[in-house]
Amino acid sequence: MDRLPPKLVRRLVLAPVLLVVSMLLLALAPVLLVGAAIADLVLPGRWRTVRLVAFGLCYLALEIVGLLVLFALWVRAGFGRSLRSPKSIQAHYAFMGWWLKVINGAARVLFGLRIRIEDRPTPRPGPVLVFCRHAGIGNSMLLIGTIMIGYRRRPRIVMLAKLQWDPLADTIFNRVPNRFIKHDPSRRHLYTQAIGDLATGLSDIDAFVLFPEGKDFTPRVRRRAIDYLRSKGHDRAADRAEGMLHVLPPRHGGVMAAMRAAPAADIVFVAHAVLEDVGTLKELWSRIPFERPIVGRYWRIPQSEAPTEEAALIDWLYSWWERIDAWVDEHEREHGIRRLRPPAEGEPPPELAEGSGSGP
Repeated sequence: MDRLPPKLVRRLVLAPVLLVVSMLLLALAPVLLVGAAIADLVLPGRWRTVRLVAFGLCYLALEIVGLLVLFALWVRAGFGRSLRSPKSIQAHYAFMGWWLKVINGAARVLFGLRIRIEDRPTPRPGPVLVFCRHAGIGNSMLLIGTIMIGYRRRPRIVMLAKLQWDPLADTIFNRVPNRFIKHDPSRRHLYTQAIGDLATGLSDIDAFVLFPEGKDFTPRVRRRAIDYLRSKGHDRAADRAEGMLHVLPPRHGGVMAAMRAAPAADIVFVAHAVLEDVGTLKELWSRIPFERPIVGRYWRIPQSEAPTEEAALIDWLYSWWERIDAWVDEHEREHGIRRLRPPAEGEPPPELAEGSGSGP
C-alpha cells in the first residue's frame, strides 16, 4: 500500500474506476439493502448489517459527489492553473466542511454516533499545533470535523501517504496545505523538514495537525514499537512505553520541527476514547449502534510551557502521552472496560473482560 502509482495514473485510472464501481454499487442499492435485511433477521443486534451497508452506500455517494465537485473546482480554477489561489483553497476548505457535516450526519442517524468533548476549550485567536493520539480513521475524522466545524479552523494535516489510494482524499488533500509522508527511515530528515515547512506561516484560523505516534494503535504495533526502542538502546523510553497500555510511544522529530517552525503557536493535545478498538468492519459491525458517546478531551497550553532542548522535550512529550493514556484508562474503567496489563515474556495473553474490545 505504501508503493503508490504515479499521480497521473491515480487521476486518470484510479479515480474513474472508483467512479464507475461506486455508481454500479449504488445502482444495486435496493438489492444490497434487501440482502442485508435478510441477513439481519438471523444475526444479532438491531439491524447492524443494514446500517453498515446503508452507511457504505452513503459514503460511495459522497465519493462520487466529491470527485465531481473537485473536477468542477479544477475547471473553475482555469483547468488547474489557479488551484493554489486563496479563493480556490477557501472553496476546497468549504467543500471539506460540507462533506464532513454530511458524513457525520449519516453516522449519527445510522450508527447512533454521539460526541462529547470534556472541558471544551474556549475558542480564542492564535495559531495552534494539534498533537493527537492515533486511534484509527474514525477518530481522525472526528478530530478534523471538530477543528473545521466546531472551531472553524483550517487544518494543515500530516498524514500517511497510503491514504492517497482514495481518489477523493488524494485529490483534495493535495490541493490544500497538507503533507503526505511514509515510514522510511532513510528519508526521515526530508519528512521532518516537510513538517516544519507545513507549520510555517500559520494564521489565526489555521490548525496544524500531527499524530506523533505515526500509526494507528494496536496491541501488536505497540509491542513492536517498544521492541524497536529497546533495540536502539532507548531503554528508559521503552520502560515508560511499557507503562502506557492505550497509546504508542510518541515520536518527537515532527513535534520539534513544528514547534520550531511556529514558536508563537499554542499547543493542543487531543485524546478520544471508545472508537479506538473499532479497526475492522467486523469490529464496527459488532458495535453499532453505539451505546456510548465518543468522548474527546482537548488540552490547550502556551508553547512557552514546553521545553526547547531535545532531551527535555522528549521527556515532556512522554509525560503528556502518559496523561493521555491515564485519561483513556479512566474512561474505560468508567464504562466497565477492563484491559489487563500485558503478560511477561513467554506468558500466555490475559483474558479480556467482556466488552473490552481488542486492546491489550
